[in-house]
Amino acid sequence: MRGEKGRAPLPIVPPPFADERLSSWLTRIADVYLVSLDELQAHVGWARPALELEREPVLPDLERIAAATSNSVERLLAMTFHGLPSRFRDLLRSEIRETCLVCSRGMQRPPRLRMWSFAFSFWCERHGQPLFNCDTRGVSALGDPWTARRGGEILTRWAMEKDTAAMPVGSVLSLLLSPIRKASPAAPWELARLPSSRQQEFSAQSKRFRRPALTIVVPEFGVAVPIYDQRLPSRITDVPATPWAERYALAVGVARVMKNPADAIAHILKASDEHCRKKITVRTRNAVGPLAHQPTEETA
Repeated sequence: MRGEKGRAPLPIVPPPFADERLSSWLTRIADVYLVSLDELQAHVGWARPALELEREPVLPDLERIAAATSNSVERLLAMTFHGLPSRFRDLLRSEIRETCLVCSRGMQRPPRLRMWSFAFSFWCERHGQPLFNCDTRGVSALGDPWTARRGGEILTRWAMEKDTAAMPVGSVLSLLLSPIRKASPAAPWELARLPSSRQQEFSAQSKRFRRPALTIVVPEFGVAVPIYDQRLPSRITDVPATPWAERYALAVGVARVMKNPADAIAHILKASDEHCRKKITVRTRNAVGPLAHQPTEETA
């Protein structure tokens, strides 16, 4: 049933949390009435799905929701990603599963905050706690939380166009995703965690795998996630769709490169083949100039 203008407001509406996403709040409202989000949408009468409405707010839809929840359109607009820099919006994940165990204590459905939607958000800033994720792939081998948090902060400032770092953060991220050698089949030791029967399969032995610079700067990533299971993209815009381990490793990598660019780039070049070495040399020279040849601490 479509909502109608003049319909009485919903009698019970839980207040939104600070920085809560519109879709998260609407889902919690639906829980109050034991209905799905789609059923709540049909009752209230907004047209665009909540996940889309967060990215591209539509005034008539916000007006219907505002009337049904006794809120202002301005307050609802603040729960969307409207007005945020395009770079930040490009690195948003539409659906997130991470939660803060402190924020969600005693709650049937944990809230999802806007900042947690950023591809490199791994902590609840309010409680200083790492966000909990049921995806435990690579968790045991990927540590260095201080560096990961620092990398996440650097990437957040860059995405929010508040970057004051001496090196171009986007160039560092692109460098980490760049190949250092031609794609090649896995070495026997790289397949060691596969069942022995699969190790002998032609498809496993012949498949060529990308060799990104990230594995040199963050070697523990190769331990955390075997090469045949790595899902690193080649483009920054594809990062939001990658799993937690890949995004976490990239944050660690960014912080390490920014701390000492000369050392990091030297290690990358040493591990590169001739073809990729030339490309990386040109790229780093154009992007960072003399900074690539001397140790530089990231600017806070």
